[in-house]
Amino acid sequence: MKRGTILAATLLVTLGTGLAAILFPPLRDAIGIAPGGPAPLRAAERLFNDAMTDPGSRSLVAEAASIGLEVSAGGADWEGVRIAEPAGMCEGRGIYLLRDGNVRPVALTAPHRGADRNTGTLAAQLFLETGAAAAAWNSAPRKPTSDCPAALDLAKAPRHPFTGFALAFADRFPQGRIVQLHGFDRSKRADEAGRSAGIILSNGTMEPEPGLLDLADCLSVALAPYPVRVFPYETGELGALTNAQGEALRGKGFAGFVHLEMAEDLRAALVADEMLRAQLAQCLFGGLE
Repeated sequence: MKRGTILAATLLVTLGTGLAAILFPPLRDAIGIAPGGPAPLRAAERLFNDAMTDPGSRSLVAEAASIGLEVSAGGADWEGVRIAEPAGMCEGRGIYLLRDGNVRPVALTAPHRGADRNTGTLAAQLFLETGAAAAAWNSAPRKPTSDCPAALDLAKAPRHPFTGFALAFADRFPQGRIVQLHGFDRSKRADEAGRSAGIILSNGTMEPEPGLLDLADCLSVALAPYPVRVFPYETGELGALTNAQGEALRGKGFAGFVHLEMAEDLRAALVADEMLRAQLAQCLFGGLE
């Protein structure tokens, strides 16, 4: 059995057929990167604003098509809409889920699924288990490979639908939280604090908001014994200072951007342990009800 087939079967067992579908087509099928620009960014922001306001709106289909995306209904496990590229058109525009009904004001995003192992799966699990308002993933790999020369780092793409999605969420939920899930390699960290960390937490600035410090305190207890470090107070690395979505959100005055870097062993543990995920979710959603 090929590796891709094994991965697909594993995801189907873990997530159920509804959410497993969001992780396909495989990243290696990206055929080229769609050009960005101010006009597509504004169109994406309008699309996601409208979708979050009224997921059943008939105008969404035409709006999505104008920027190369397609709208479909949510799966058996959740109600809402899925916005992604049509089958066979994989140009890196991203994959987005928007929940309808009584939602919790958190967006769970994984801009580097594939490169940051388990972050895509973890975002999907948390979306399904928590009632989060929205979730988003990359649909092209972060770095070119021999199998897929078409690549894009969404966290460095200021004029991408992924950024439009974040801006729309901030409009719809100004007191909410956008969580970017990332993964890091302890062996590549320059300081001891980073090498021993389970999580490195930041808001993309040199001055963490009080809410981020409260989140760090919560995670330190909930995920013990995995150490939680806050940039720049406890480590000087992985601060997301050039993160495109963080910069765009700060420009809107949105204070709920969370850049959450996780060591590989913690990512694996969270994917495997529903109770541990629940403890993570309790902190991420705390104070936002």
